[in-house]
Amino acid sequence: MAIGYLTIQARTAHDAIPLSGVQIRIMDGRGNNVYVLSTDENGEIPKVPLETADKSFSQNPYYSGNPFISYHVLAQASGFNSLYVSEIPIYEGETALLPMALMPMQESQRSPLQAEISVGKPAVAMQAARQQEGTTAEPYVLRQVVIPNPITVHLGRPDSAASNIQVSFSDYVKNVASSEIYPTWPEASLTANIYAIITFALNRVYTEW
Repeated sequence: MAIGYLTIQARTAHDAIPLSGVQIRIMDGRGNNVYVLSTDENGEIPKVPLETADKSFSQNPYYSGNPFISYHVLAQASGFNSLYVSEIPIYEGETALLPMALMPMQESQRSPLQAEISVGKPAVAMQAARQQEGTTAEPYVLRQVVIPNPITVHLGRPDSAASNIQVSFSDYVKNVASSEIYPTWPEASLTANIYAIITFALNRVYTEW
């Protein structure tokens, strides 16, 4: 069985403060504990090895299965709401970095709540066709190209009432890349896709589309 890796960072206060002593449970697809660890003074756990699929599957265009194995993580700490992150794909030879932002409990809370996030498979593993959507108004072209930092991201379809959040441009690129493609692809393939992600985002900002 091939081996991939996972490291976790627990933070609070908009990622400004590391949380030590957070109990981290890493579980397999059936919910069985693989590791039960606690974060150190830096809010981190050491890189842990996890069984996964051979990376050759991700480089075979005719392979129809998932070239990774998914795991789930539960973070719990006294005085904080819990956070459960599911379907984290692990790839052979690659280290997945999972930041976990824990929210303090409110004074009126008697017990912690549990927030849930699903990572899921990247877009390249999805069979359904996708299409881009945008506004019907005429685009407004800016006078000069700007790199938005932070960049505003709409957490849903263009016409949905989802929240807008702001992240750094580099974090945006990294998150989109990890949600679109396999990290086990050849370096040239990764570079080409990352250039496409950057130019697509800058075009959307430049044309205000």
